[in-house]
Amino acid sequence: MNQNSVKIIGINDEPRKDSHLVYVNQADGLKGVLNRDFDEWSNFDSWESISVQQWIFSRAMEVFRGMKIDIKCDCCKHNDFIPNDFMSIRKEKCFGKKSAYMIEKVVDEIVLAKARRESDGTYSG
Repeated sequence: MNQNSVKIIGINDEPRKDSHLVYVNQADGLKGVLNRDFDEWSNFDSWESISVQQWIFSRAMEVFRGMKIDIKCDCCKHNDFIPNDFMSIRKEKCFGKKSAYMIEKVVDEIVLAKARRESDGTYSG
């Protein structure tokens, strides 16, 4: 994922002019998923809500296609976070940062799947 592809912004922050603005609260149920223990919310395939999975996957496809997205969380007044190091994500409370983490994981899977299809024509785990 391009380091500038995803940016998390707070309630009082303005989005970048060249980005697509999305809101954490657009995905009904996302906060409920991200409020679980790390081992639960970080396992995308175990999410019970298809609509929340679709929201994350749509953002990942936007990033994969080269779009920049700004995620506006509603838990921080100011946030100027461009994800590049998720080492402390287990302790994170911000829904925007957690969303960015999941988007990055899905983008990585998309890139891997594309590479596998291009190398041998199949996608197998």
